[in-house]
Amino acid sequence: MGVQVDMRVAELLCSRLCHDLVGPVGAVNHGLELIGEENSPVMAEATQMIGQSAEQASNRLEFFRMAFGLSGGGSGQLSMDQGRKLAQGFLEKHITLHWPVQTDLPWKDQENRVPKDVIKVILNLVMLGIDCLPRGGTMTLSQAILPEGLGVALVCEGQKAHVRDDIQNAIDAKANCDSLTARTVQAFFMARLADDLGLDFELFCPQADCVQIAAIIPLEI
Repeated sequence: MGVQVDMRVAELLCSRLCHDLVGPVGAVNHGLELIGEENSPVMAEATQMIGQSAEQASNRLEFFRMAFGLSGGGSGQLSMDQGRKLAQGFLEKHITLHWPVQTDLPWKDQENRVPKDVIKVILNLVMLGIDCLPRGGTMTLSQAILPEGLGVALVCEGQKAHVRDDIQNAIDAKANCDSLTARTVQAFFMARLADDLGLDFELFCPQADCVQIAAIIPLEI
């Protein structure tokens, strides 16, 4: 059936996407302005800026298409390797993601046998993890096959790592759309996605400067 959201949620999601894209796109424009200046002494620097920023914008668009877009195109399947590359390409330099290859899963890392909704969930969990690391840090993702489905654990470690109150409120089953902001709409979307797919997930702080995000994804989705 797909996740059903109202117009306010769609508008806020658009605001969030634009916010995350404006930086690299703005850097491309700035680089072009520098190149346009006659006898610019920073030509090489401007060219490098344009290349890096254009790549970052492209990576983020690919990430958003999978994290928020329809998942029914093509075979409806991807590989864990593709999901890992999407996540790595989305990250800022101050956050590192460790997503190791695991050989005990029911598919090889590069096999296109993983349901796209599984990748969609993992990417949204990564976005939640980023929001829990206000000063940067490290995220470590691990997976395991459980009787209930695919267990995914994301450990987020860094200075001041915590679950913000507004994020916690946004994932609550009783969350009101009117209280959402561009900073919290992705968490709300993740919670509605979980309801739609019939999966369980939770965020908690086992100790200072550490947040753990856990989910069990049914493999029949």
